[in-house]
Amino acid sequence: MASSDVVLGHSTFDALRLGRSAQMIVGRLLRFWDSKNIKKQGEFMGITLLFLDEKNSVIHGFIPAGRAPFYRPSLRAGSVVRVSRFEVARCTNMYKITDHPFVIRFIPQTTIAEVIENAPVINVEKFMLRSFDPLQALANTNLELPDVVGQIQRVVVYLSLWDDAASMFRGLIGSGDRTQTVMVVTTVNPKLFGGNLYLNSTPATKFYFDNTLEAISEFTARLDGPVQEAFTCIDTKEGIRKKEVLSIGELNKFISNSNEQEAEFICKARVVDVLQQNGWSFVSCTGCSRKLDKDGSSLRCNRCVNPNITGVINHPYLRYRVELLVDDGQDNATFVVFDKEMLKLTKQDAAALTLNEINGGGGVELPQCLKDLGGQDFVFQIRVTPFNFTPNHRTFTVSAIVDTIVPETFKTNAAELVQVEGGEASATGSNMTGINMTGGEEKEPNPSNAGGKGGVRKRTRE
Repeated sequence: MASSDVVLGHSTFDALRLGRSAQMIVGRLLRFWDSKNIKKQGEFMGITLLFLDEKNSVIHGFIPAGRAPFYRPSLRAGSVVRVSRFEVARCTNMYKITDHPFVIRFIPQTTIAEVIENAPVINVEKFMLRSFDPLQALANTNLELPDVVGQIQRVVVYLSLWDDAASMFRGLIGSGDRTQTVMVVTTVNPKLFGGNLYLNSTPATKFYFDNTLEAISEFTARLDGPVQEAFTCIDTKEGIRKKEVLSIGELNKFISNSNEQEAEFICKARVVDVLQQNGWSFVSCTGCSRKLDKDGSSLRCNRCVNPNITGVINHPYLRYRVELLVDDGQDNATFVVFDKEMLKLTKQDAAALTLNEINGGGGVELPQCLKDLGGQDFVFQIRVTPFNFTPNHRTFTVSAIVDTIVPETFKTNAAELVQVEGGEASATGSNMTGINMTGGEEKEPNPSNAGGKGGVRKRTRE
């Protein structure tokens, strides 16, 4: 990006015309981020940019993946730039990040240069802020990715952070002024789940604690009393990973209403039956524990075997894969339990169990110890993976089984919550933060939300 100290006649964002032409804009590059396609394993699509002009209008731009290496080295957030010879197109009706109806698309002829002198007076920041009621209306629609402002304290709106957003937030909390509890969080995806409002981070999510920003200073002025003092943030190498308690119906609802993201939940249910159509064990590779594939009359691990070497795995290993039909009194689902947890339940490995059944004349029927699981109640820890968001998903993977729900599992740190305008106070679960968006007095916790859900989770999202 070249620099320029001359500003020729340029269009304001509201005066832009559709199509390709010699139009030129001058604006502040507020921020930019990589956009990825989560349905194609996070495939890089391009760079999304936000511009602000002297009329306080915001428009977003897009640099396709093929042109990104050319522009990326010289993009600098906060700089005033001149962009010319681009295409103006209409925004889609989904995932809007500005109120402007148009988007600026970079084409091979597009140029961008930083304006050093004689630049128009442009504000430092502007946010697409939404309060509690509009956020609820937007939840589960995917129409907008709005910004929010609030104070970290006891609350009812859950801010779920993933991947880079989670790491960035932990870094800010760990190194910044911990008395600055009022913040702006940008470009979140609101979701309603289990009666609670969740604000899920996206790759575009940023955090602002600067109390000189108009959005923060105005919010702080509405607070009844001084800004709360220091808050804490639970941290691990993988982010905050507490588990949330869900019914089977809520688990299915999470899959239906959420974007593709990994999470873990706790679900109490009764085993109705042990399903047998797919068997209860499989032959695995001793190297990677994956299921072996048939190669003629032999078994082969296509992951571990060097493709330049022909051969088979000489020492396959029998492992559990048991499908349980479970019911929580209202809904049912199929939970799949693998080797580690089945070993705890049966007290013997799959190979030994098979041998005992054969020696005992049990034949190929379901072993008695597996039949005995029917009618028993367990607390299952369920791992939700990208597979569960595919149209063909039919099962949920069990990562752990316990006999009872440990109370400590659901204890929450009041400092991890975010109160949002109009919301009541409530406890959160895993990797979460809290915001008060009203600027008013904190409300009493809602008893019905005890052991509530939420967390700062980690997952790539566009």
